[in-house]
Amino acid sequence: MKTLELTGYLAGVNARKAMLAPDDAVLAGESCRNGGGRRAAGKRSALKRADARAKAAGVPPVISNY
Repeated sequence: MKTLELTGYLAGVNARKAMLAPDDAVLAGESCRNGGGRRAAGKRSALKRADARAKAAGVPPVISNY
């Protein structure tokens, strides 16, 4: 059995991920889980407010469908 250090392993994973994913690709951790078609009205408005706050603060908004 081979023993790996976590930091070295994660560095290798991130290097391979950067090599395989194009610059404009949405990574799996950032992709939307659903289309938002059955989302409640309250959740839609909360996502819109969060999007507006992020843009006002100059921070990239969380990817979401609303």
